[in-house]
Amino acid sequence: MMKRLIVWLVVGAFLTLDMAPVAWAQSTAVGPSGTASATVDSFLEFAMDDVVKMSVANGDTDPWNDGTVLTTPSFDFGKLTPEFNTGGDFLYMRGEFFYYVLMVVVSSGRRYKITETGSQLTGPGGATLPREAVLLVPDYQWLDEMGTASQGAPPTGAQVGPVTSACNTDSLVYQSDTNGASRIVRAVVAISGPAAGANYPFNYSNGYNGNVGQGSKQEYTSWKPVGRDQVAGDYTGTITFTAVLN
Repeated sequence: MMKRLIVWLVVGAFLTLDMAPVAWAQSTAVGPSGTASATVDSFLEFAMDDVVKMSVANGDTDPWNDGTVLTTPSFDFGKLTPEFNTGGDFLYMRGEFFYYVLMVVVSSGRRYKITETGSQLTGPGGATLPREAVLLVPDYQWLDEMGTASQGAPPTGAQVGPVTSACNTDSLVYQSDTNGASRIVRAVVAISGPAAGANYPFNYSNGYNGNVGQGSKQEYTSWKPVGRDQVAGDYTGTITFTAVLN
């Protein structure tokens, strides 16, 4: 009887061991676990707002390689000099200097526009330069690089504003897409006239892919020249660029 009891005890012990899990057989163990979170601030600012002074006499054309980036922005066009055509006929007065404004806006994914406001340049005795002679030429270049790659075409729904006077209020420079994508936007500010062979200053709504205009051609048919009978003296005004959510 005692022998049978011992046998049943041993069998029972083995059954108990078979039913219990062994630690070394586990393939997964749960460690620390919790909720992850972060906060992103809302931004509306110019990540780039360079004003590049370009010289007509030096033949400056490329704002990335020519001209001078100003640490304190200003728009001094210098001495106005007459421009003639190949036949010697007077065309208009133009400034010694013109300006590229290079801008990148960050808006936390919200639709925005870049605008420009300027005052008419006023001189001796209240004389003024024709406001239509001081030009704002919005521009977008497909080959400008964001990081290490060309930025390409404007996002769907984005475009640059038409050529107009830099002496107006809230002139459109660039309208972003609905997602507020950041792009390099240019604006030329000059006292000048039409390009060779053109009747009026112009740009294209989708900028340029290399030398080829994209989108709609936008002519500034209200352009007026500074004439040689303009009152002599120094003229001053202001020019301001602004980013606005819309």
